[in-house]
Parts: sequence; structure tokens; C-alpha cells
Amino acid sequence: MRRPGVFLLVAIMAAVAACGDGGAAPSASGGLLKVRVATIGVSGAAAMVLGVKQGVFRRAGLDVEVVASEAPAVVPSVVSGAAQIGFLNAPAVLLARANGVPVLSVSNTSTNPANAADNFIQLQVEADGPVKAPADLAGRTVAVDTLYQLPHLSILNALKTSGVDVSRVKFTEMPFASMPDALAAGQVDAILPAEPFVTLGLAAGATDLLSASVGQTPTMPQSVFLASETYAKGNRATVERFRTALTEACAYAEAHPDELRAVLPTYTKVPVALAGKIRLPHYTTAEDAAGWQQWAAVLEDQKITKKDVSADGAYFT
Repeated sequence: MRRPGVFLLVAIMAAVAACGDGGAAPSASGGLLKVRVATIGVSGAAAMVLGVKQGVFRRAGLDVEVVASEAPAVVPSVVSGAAQIGFLNAPAVLLARANGVPVLSVSNTSTNPANAADNFIQLQVEADGPVKAPADLAGRTVAVDTLYQLPHLSILNALKTSGVDVSRVKFTEMPFASMPDALAAGQVDAILPAEPFVTLGLAAGATDLLSASVGQTPTMPQSVFLASETYAKGNRATVERFRTALTEACAYAEAHPDELRAVLPTYTKVPVALAGKIRLPHYTTAEDAAGWQQWAAVLEDQKITKKDVSADGAYFT
């Protein structure tokens, strides 16, 4: 199994070398500070998007522009200054830092639901297939969207917690959208979709075998917003405004789930018909130092990088 430069580290380092320090201050727009936020189309960013729609960030003095991005482009965007803030996940921040890329989380935005069965990432198998328990995956193939990203790292940890020797499990990359058909056709023995594809997998005849959050504490950071170190330290007041507004947005999202679900189809590929059904994370900006340390331990345990992984300085305080 290959060990890629997770989220294209070669491209990231090229961005560092070619595009400066990413420390440009946001411009003013109508008395508001304009902040570009590189955002991937997943449910973890929904509280922020809803907060922008509700005017939460404008009341904090920020004109937030939500810029559509793909996961591998987020870190290069904030390092180069193309965006001031980006949306990704806690392990991605730690791995970037371990490889010398100067980014840090400016705020957590989601954690796992308290009940693992409600998690939005699930390991699925055919309901009438041969895999009845995690131990049955030895010698079999599991489809993941990208090797060594958050879903894959989570299930590696969950399987190990469940007593499975992950060295005996083969993982192959496959787009989420292709997973249900591949499972039904017997091309793979299990799939690891994230919502809305968990719900689509169940509709296609799959069954949940193991939650990706098994072995994690409920307060471990999942989705986060990150920035370059230069930007975060040089624009502390703007970052504080963003964090304050995001805290309000997360609280609003938790209190108004129908409004949160209604905003999903506006920036993701989640169909309106599924937006009301899919499982969602818990939206919160609360930081958990122990959770960051746990992610560092997972990365080191899986030997994702030969370099030391440390949570020190990985998140804004």
C-alpha cells in the first residue's frame, strides 16, 4: 500500500516556496474585514456557512467569502495567501506541520456525535455477505476515498481498537459515489463512505459494520478551520473575531437543525431529498488538548510519516 504525500505535500511545499508567506491582511469592504475561507463541500462546514447566511460574521465585523475548494488545495491556498482561512480536519493540520508546512488550526468546528452509531462515517458491508464482524476483514479489501485522510485514519484506529490486525486488511482508493455499486458487485468487501453516501449505501442494501469513531473520545476535534502561522499571528484580532462568530454559528446550528440541513444543498452535492436524513457531526468550537494529542498518537502509530508528529502549537490559543 502506497504512502502518498498526504494532501499532496509536494504541491504544498511548492506553494510555500513560490507564493510567499500567506500573511497578507484581509482587505476592508464596507467597513468590514473581508476574509476568504477555502471550503470543501462537506457537512462539517455547514455551521459556518449557515452563520454567514444568518449574518453572524457580519455582526462580528467580518465579510466572509466562502470559496469552493477541494481538500488537497486547502493548505496551499492558506499558505500562499489565496485564502486567509481554510476548512479541513485536525489530522491534516498535524501532518502538514510534521512535514514543515507552517499552518495551525484557528478553531475547531465539529466533533463526533456522542453515540458512535450516529457518526457520519461508517464502515459498511453487504447485509447478506460473508463479513459479519470486523475480524472477518482479514485478507479482504476495503474501499476508502483517499488513503491516510480523516476517514481512513479513523477506521484504522477503530479497527485496531476492535482488535483487528490492520496490516492484514487491504485498502484501495475509490470515490464515495462509486462505493455502493462496487460493494454490490463484489469488487470490494467493505466500503467506508461519509454522508450522504452512508445513507445512499444503506438504501442500496449495505449495512453498517463499524463506526469510524470507535476508539475516539466524543470531544476529539474533527473538522477545523486553519490558517498559516504568519496570518494567524499577524492578524490575531481578525482570527479572534472569526472564532467568536464561529462559536455563535455552531450554537445556532445545534439549536436550529432544520435550518442547518436546508443550507447543505447550497454548497454541497447533497440532494435536497437527502439533506433531511443524513447523519451530522456535533458542531462546537470547544478545543480538546487531549484530543489533539490522541490524533498525533494515531498518526505516529500508523507510521504515516517518518517525522515526529506533535500537537504542540497546532491550534490557536
